[in-house]
Amino acid sequence: MKRRIVKGIAAALCLALLAPAAAAVMPGAEMTAWAEEPSEPKNPVEVTIEDQQGQGKGDKEKTGDDGGNENIDSLVSPKKSDEEQENVKTDQELLQEAKDGAMDKLKDYQRLIDPDGKETTRLNNTITKAMNQINNMKTAAGVDEYITKAKGDMDRIVNPPPDNDDEEEEEPDPIVNADHYLMVGGSWVTPVANAGEAVSIVLPVVNMGKTMVTDAVVTPALSTDTTSWPFEITSSNYTQTIPDLPGTDTGMSDMDRRRELTWNLKTRSDVGNGYQKLSFNVIYRDSNGDSQSATLDTYIQLKGTAGVGADGKASVPRVIVTGFETSPEVVHAGESFVLTLHLKNTSTATSVNNMIFEILAAVEGKDEDTTYAAFLPTAGSSTIFVDRMEKNGTKDIQIELEAKADLTQKPYAVDVNMSYEDEHVNEYTSKSSVSIPVKQAARVDVSEPEVMPSSIEVGSESNIMFNIYNMGKTKLYNVQVKTNSENLSGGDAFVGNLDSGATGAVDIYVTGQSATMDDGMVKLLISYEDETGESTVIEKEVSLFVTEAMVEDFPMDDSMMGDNMAGMEGTGGGSGTYVAVVIAILVVAGITGAVIFMKRKKKKEQLRLEEDLMDLDDDDSKTE
Repeated sequence: MKRRIVKGIAAALCLALLAPAAAAVMPGAEMTAWAEEPSEPKNPVEVTIEDQQGQGKGDKEKTGDDGGNENIDSLVSPKKSDEEQENVKTDQELLQEAKDGAMDKLKDYQRLIDPDGKETTRLNNTITKAMNQINNMKTAAGVDEYITKAKGDMDRIVNPPPDNDDEEEEEPDPIVNADHYLMVGGSWVTPVANAGEAVSIVLPVVNMGKTMVTDAVVTPALSTDTTSWPFEITSSNYTQTIPDLPGTDTGMSDMDRRRELTWNLKTRSDVGNGYQKLSFNVIYRDSNGDSQSATLDTYIQLKGTAGVGADGKASVPRVIVTGFETSPEVVHAGESFVLTLHLKNTSTATSVNNMIFEILAAVEGKDEDTTYAAFLPTAGSSTIFVDRMEKNGTKDIQIELEAKADLTQKPYAVDVNMSYEDEHVNEYTSKSSVSIPVKQAARVDVSEPEVMPSSIEVGSESNIMFNIYNMGKTKLYNVQVKTNSENLSGGDAFVGNLDSGATGAVDIYVTGQSATMDDGMVKLLISYEDETGESTVIEKEVSLFVTEAMVEDFPMDDSMMGDNMAGMEGTGGGSGTYVAVVIAILVVAGITGAVIFMKRKKKKEQLRLEEDLMDLDDDDSKTE
């Protein structure tokens, strides 16, 4: 009786256990049954039941009269032992073990490749970055793969590749999870941003992963640098959100899954020309609820101010001297004048500010003790300040200068040193020069001309002599003398060049052409040129009369003279002839004496003028 009761209880328990399984069994289907033990947690055991009809001899048929209960034991896979179950690890456990061992592997590798600790800081940064990425991974294989990549980054730190010392380290490629992958979608036309104008930037975002992405927060990468963010920053927050981004498992098209964000911005006025990248940082939650991040890039076309490159760098603003004027127009040594400089900002991209101009004249002299500036400012300062010059603008500046009295007649250079700033307070320097001609007044003196004889007959000659003295500081070029008279011919002489303090002697002959009908004054034209080729003429007058030639008596031979003389003996004619001869001799003697007297007088006068010149040179040297 007890055995029957025990058997009945056992049968009831078996039926109770097999009833749910039998109810779920369908031919050719799968079923999962749960076997529970009081002291162990529930573990799934996969059981496959196949249709028993048409199977081999090992299959068992329905038996008994109880309505055809099947033998379930033959359909359930054998249960693993407790030791085997303990050795089987889940994917989550393997992933955690891989993450736990990642740090040890990277630290060991750091000690191996950098035993002296020369790159400790950079290697620790790489390890920290790697661990942050590893902590977000979902598979142990991904962890092992990323460790290999991190070791490669560490190798490049310790042993950088050749010729790439100045290049920045490349960021590791992001690990792409097929379940969520955000990208800029669609074929949106690149917007054109004109300098100083408003523009709308549209960012189409699409999730190319399988699963849904939610709570996406999109923030543009703002910057005060126009090469990174070419728009005015007029708000404290440019962040926008996307509630959901469906994945490909929804069956929706890429266009239907796309979400668009729009920013209305104003382009800065100092942007360059060309295409520029805009970056947007995205933080979102994946299908597991974990936080993920991504960076999306799009491009715009900038049409900025002329003279600014695509990298946002403006060309160097150039300030030049386009010309100058002096007042008075001709600058003489020892006199003051006003110098006006015409300036221009050649840049069409930027204005210039805080301009300082320093006017420096050329330095004359051969040694330190005798050097001096050719021009000195009358106000004492050679610096001029200008607050601003607009783009492509012009400006005139003036300064009053005094030319040194002892300057040689020639052009003198004046340097203009410039320093200024652009709109972004970048400093620039520049230099320009102008050349100012200086005139030195010529001082020419002429001695009193000597004319011998001072009266001649037509066809006769007269000698004119005098000296030309260069008493100025400048050299005289192409000195020459011409006689201006209708009654004379000849009388031209070329003296040549006369240095400062030199003397040129003039000795010319003129021939009488016709009798003088006026006061007998003859003009001597003395001309010379300065260093610029400009000619100057000095007039000097001398007295020289031209008379008609005397008619000669009819010639007589000796016989006629003899007869005449014989005839005149009785009349006293012989004494008259003697008187005429005596008078002729006296006239010749008088002329000869006059010539000797004039030459002596001329020599004395020349000596006197030379002494005057020497005294003048002594006075000049004392003055200097």
